[in-house]
Amino acid sequence: MAACGRTCPVFLLILTVFCVFLGVQGERSLQFVSLVYRHGDRSPVLAFPNDKNTEDTWPQGFGQLSQEGMRQHHNLGTFLKERYVTPGFLNASYSRYQIQVWSTDVDRTLMSAQADLSGLYPPSGDQVWNPDIAWQPIPVHTRPVGEDVLLRPMDVPCPKYSKLTEEFKLTDPELKKLEEDNKEFFQQLCTWAGWQPDADMLTTADLTFDALFCEKAHNRTLPAWATPEVYARLQKLSTFGMFALFSGKERSRLTGGTLLGAMVQNMTQAKDGTLPDNRLRLIMYSAHDTTLAALHTAMGTVNGIQPPYASCIMVELYREDSGDHTVEVWYRNDSSVPPYQLKVPGCPHPCSYQQFLNATKDAIPADRAKECQLGITDIWTIQVIAGVAAGAFIVLLIGIVVLVGCVRRYRRRDQGNYCVNVSLPWQH
Repeated sequence: MAACGRTCPVFLLILTVFCVFLGVQGERSLQFVSLVYRHGDRSPVLAFPNDKNTEDTWPQGFGQLSQEGMRQHHNLGTFLKERYVTPGFLNASYSRYQIQVWSTDVDRTLMSAQADLSGLYPPSGDQVWNPDIAWQPIPVHTRPVGEDVLLRPMDVPCPKYSKLTEEFKLTDPELKKLEEDNKEFFQQLCTWAGWQPDADMLTTADLTFDALFCEKAHNRTLPAWATPEVYARLQKLSTFGMFALFSGKERSRLTGGTLLGAMVQNMTQAKDGTLPDNRLRLIMYSAHDTTLAALHTAMGTVNGIQPPYASCIMVELYREDSGDHTVEVWYRNDSSVPPYQLKVPGCPHPCSYQQFLNATKDAIPADRAKECQLGITDIWTIQVIAGVAAGAFIVLLIGIVVLVGCVRRYRRRDQGNYCVNVSLPWQH
C-alpha cells in the first residue's frame, strides 16, 4: 500500500469519474413501444349477388376470424415475445401495469388480440390456473365503432372529411382515368357478379375482390369468369380504393393522423416520465387493413400494397448511450422473414426524437373534432348552394301556382286572360 505513493489518489479519481460517466451514459435501451396490427385471416365481409358462397356456407358467417387467422396471430404473439420479452424489455410473465391492449369493437379484431396475447404471454409459474390450458385471460379494451377516432376514424362523423371525399370523387384525375379505363370491364363485372350497373365502381370492385380473395384462400371454387386477369384487375382497383380513402394531406390528418398523434403523445410522455403510470411500456392496437393503410399514409411510408393479415407496424422509442432519444419504425408484413425498418420522410437513420416530431407534426391534427367542422369558406359554399336551391324551389312553386291558375282560367274560357294560349300536354 505504501508503494502506491501519489499515484493512488489520482487513479481512484480517474476510476470514479469513469464510473460516473458510465452511469450517466448507460447502454442503449428500449423505452416505449406502440404497435398496431391487422386482424388475421377471415371469411369475406359480404358476398357478391351471384356468389354461391353465401353467408351460411361459412362456419361463423361473414367477417369472422378463421382458425388460420387465430394461428397467424398466435405466431405474431410469439414473435413479439421474442422481440420484447426475451431481451427483458417486458416481464416474462404478464403484468397489467406494463402492457395495454386496445381493439376495434369488431369480433375478428377482438379475437385476434386474444390469440396474439396467447403467444405473447402463455401462463407460467403462479399464473398457471389450469395445467391443461396453456392460456390465460388478459383484458382487451375497446370503444364503440361510432366513437373510435383512433382505429376507425372513417366511421366517426366528420363533415370536413365527407366534403373532401366527395370533392376527390368529382375532381381527382387519377380516379377519373381509372374509371374511364375500366368502364367496359366494370359493366362486365356487374353482369358476372350480379351488381347493379349504377353501383360505385371502387366499392363494388373491393367487395368482389374481397369475396374472391377469401374463397381462394379457403380453397373454394371460384366462378368461371374470375380468371387470373380479372382477379388481378380487381385487386388493383381494390388497393387503389383503399389508399384513396386517405389521399391528400387534410384527409390523411383526419384519419391516420389521429392514431399517429396518439403514438407520438405516448412516447413523449414516456420520454418525459409523465405517463399516468410510468410502469407502462407497450400499447397494442388490434385493428384493420384500413387502419394500417391510414397510418402508412400519415407517416409517408406507403408502399402501395394492401396490409396483409396479421401485418404489424411497431413504433419504438430508444434512449441512446448519450442520453438522447431516437425513434425507429418497423414493419412486419411477412412472417417468413424478419421485419424491416420503414423510412419516414424527413427522419434519417438514426432518427432523433425531435426529428421524428418535426417529420410528422403536419400529419397530426391538433384538435380533430375542431378540424372536422366545416370552415367559413365551406359554410359559405353550402349556404350559396342552399340559397340557389331555395330560390329554384320558390321559382318552381310560383310556376306551379301560375300554371294551376292558368288551367282554371282556361277551363272557364276566360278569353281576356293572358293564359288563353297556354297549351297543356295532358289536354291533347
